[in-house]
Amino acid sequence: MKNLILCFAILVCAASAFGQAKTDLKDALKPQEVKINDTAVHNWKYGGFLGVNFGQVALVNWAAGGQNSISVQANANGFLTYENKHFLWDNQLNFSLGGIAQGRIRQPHPANKYPFRKNVDILQVTSRIGYILDHKKHWMATFLTDLKTNLLNGYDYSGYDAGTTSDRQLVSTPFSPSYLLLSVGVNYKPAPFFSLYVSPATAKFAIMNGSTLLPHDSTSFSKVDRTRYGLDNYTTFHASVGAYLRMDFQKDIWKNINLKTSLELFQNYTDKHVLDGIVQGEITNIQKQYPTADVSNLQNHLYYDNRGNTYVNWLTNITFKVNKFITASLECQLLYDHTAAVPHLLPDGSTYLGRGTQFREAFTLGFGYKFDQKPKK
Repeated sequence: MKNLILCFAILVCAASAFGQAKTDLKDALKPQEVKINDTAVHNWKYGGFLGVNFGQVALVNWAAGGQNSISVQANANGFLTYENKHFLWDNQLNFSLGGIAQGRIRQPHPANKYPFRKNVDILQVTSRIGYILDHKKHWMATFLTDLKTNLLNGYDYSGYDAGTTSDRQLVSTPFSPSYLLLSVGVNYKPAPFFSLYVSPATAKFAIMNGSTLLPHDSTSFSKVDRTRYGLDNYTTFHASVGAYLRMDFQKDIWKNINLKTSLELFQNYTDKHVLDGIVQGEITNIQKQYPTADVSNLQNHLYYDNRGNTYVNWLTNITFKVNKFITASLECQLLYDHTAAVPHLLPDGSTYLGRGTQFREAFTLGFGYKFDQKPKK
């Protein structure tokens, strides 16, 4: 009897040991979750949009009249952000480049030597480096840099189209003019889609290429008149100091509809004597038509006090996503710069330089692709 009980106990222990071994083997073969310290990967965030838009009209023996045209425009905007504890580095890019061709493109008519013309050319890069001040990450001490420029030559066709000049006038060249901001201030970001930056001390630089500057006594159409941008004669650089405010908002306001808007204000402190591009333009026109005219009275009014004027730049872009690759976009820009001399067209076809609010609007439909950082599993 004792032997029987001993054998039964041995069988129970063996069965229990075999079951435990089977369970341990099953757990060993089961896939395990491995935790990896990928904090360096999660510190980076990125996203953006790329788009190319086309428009075209072709007429062959069309009795009702019209004109052939082709338009193309490329748009891109994006952001790249790095965050680590109290350190934040935020970068933004805004780019638009496009043109339109009208009439006979392959064989331009003598009356239309320039069928293809640029109509938008914007490159803006903004970078902010800051130290986060609160645990909610709403306030940040920030150093901001901002660069606005263009990539291709720009021309004024108003006089050529009106027949008052024999050729188009060169008004800008690649990266000329360029506007650079260096600023120290405070950034407030209560939500991921909204940001407000305020700086009491901002340096603003206007830079131009010296090789294309137009001397005041020249009539060359291949040189740039720097007085359009408030620069003095024979100068390529102008610096000013003032207060700066910038507001950025970007959010999907509806399904497949994204709104991005940016407002910039700059209040000048130091430009007590700034070249008046309008008066300088009048003097230049008079000297061209009447080389012996006395312009000394006008020259006494070349400079004005710019400290009471505010620079305004408001850019808005609404993107409509039709499907994965087809998008439409509406872009509007309102710009006021008191130092810029804007060409105005008169009823007789002539032009004059004067101050005014600049406005640009463009609606495009074409191919687009939106990308952003994928969530980590």
